[in-house]
Amino acid sequence: MQDDIENILIIRRGAIGDIIFTLPAYYMLRANFPNSKISFLAKDIYARALKGFPDLDEVLVINNKDLSSKSILKIGKMSTDLFQTIRNNNYQLVVDFAGHGEHAILLWLSGIKHRWGLIKSRKPIREWFYTKTLIRHLNNVHLIDQHLKLLEKGGLKLFPVKNQYVIPKENLEKAKVLFNNWGLSLQKPTIFMQPFTGNGHPGKIWPLDRYVTLAEYWEKQGLQVLFGGGPSERKKLNDIATRFPVAAGQADLITSVGLTTLSSIVVGGDTGLMHAALAAGTRTVMVVGPTNHMLIGPYKHPEWAVRPPQGNMIENVSVEQVIEASKIALNDVYSNKKE
Repeated sequence: MQDDIENILIIRRGAIGDIIFTLPAYYMLRANFPNSKISFLAKDIYARALKGFPDLDEVLVINNKDLSSKSILKIGKMSTDLFQTIRNNNYQLVVDFAGHGEHAILLWLSGIKHRWGLIKSRKPIREWFYTKTLIRHLNNVHLIDQHLKLLEKGGLKLFPVKNQYVIPKENLEKAKVLFNNWGLSLQKPTIFMQPFTGNGHPGKIWPLDRYVTLAEYWEKQGLQVLFGGGPSERKKLNDIATRFPVAAGQADLITSVGLTTLSSIVVGGDTGLMHAALAAGTRTVMVVGPTNHMLIGPYKHPEWAVRPPQGNMIENVSVEQVIEASKIALNDVYSNKKE
C-alpha cells in the first residue's frame, strides 16, 4: 500500500484541541509514508494551530462563516469548491477524524481509493462510504489513541507514539521578547495561568477569582505568574493586568504556546492551548469538571487532571486542590531537571 500513496489528506475541522489530538497520528502517517505529500483540512479559524505540525506540506481551509451561515448558495459554493480542490489534488488516502456524513459522501464522490473515518456511533450508511472505519465508543481510551487505532486498522505499521508540538522559531522569539517586556526572568520559576476555554463553555471554566487567589499564593512564594487568554478575553482580564502580566491581546495562539514553554508549569481548564502546551513539553495541571479526563484530558497523564471531590461541577474544585497539584507539578519539573 505504501508504494501507492503519494498524496494524503487529513481532516479535522476543529476545534484547536481536537486538531492537536491528531498530532501523533500525523507523525505516524509521516513515518509510514516518508515521501508522500500530507495535507490537512481545517476551519480557517482553527488552522493556525497547524503551524506546530512540522513539515506539513499544505493546509486547506474551510470558511467558518460560510459553513455556519444559513445561506444555501454560500454552503453550496463552498462544498463545490472543496470538492473540486480534493479532486484536483489526486489524494490516494484520506483520514477523516471527524467522520461527518457530508464528508463521507464528498470523499466517496471524489474517487479517493482509501477513505478512513472515525465515527462517533455506528451508522451503517455512513460506514459504507468509507473503506475503513472505527467507532468512537471507547469512553476511557484517549482520543489520540483512538486516532492511532484507526491508522492501525488501516494496516499501517506502528511506530513509537510521538506527541511533539514544534514552536516556530519566530514565535518563540516573540515569546521571549514579551517575557522580557513584562520584566519576567527566564531563570525564575513561572506559572502560566489559562483561565478560559476556547469555546467559552461555562461548565468547563473554573471561576476566575480562584485563579487570582492561586496567583496571589504563588506570588507570595516567590514565583512569577503570567495569565494567558485570547484577544476577546482581554477585557475580562483588565483588572488582573494591573497586577500580573496578561498575554491576552498581545500574543497569538502559537506565541502563547511558546510562552508556556518558557514557564515551569501551566494551569488551566480543558482547552486547546493546554493540550498544545503539553505536546510542546510543558508540565500541565488541568482543572476539569464535566470533561472525561480519560478521553480528552492530559495525554498519558490522567493523574494531572484535578477533579471535583464529588460529582462533575468544576466549581467544586477547591483552590487548595489546585495548589497541591501545582506543588506536585513543580516538584516533577525540578526533579526532571536534576536528572
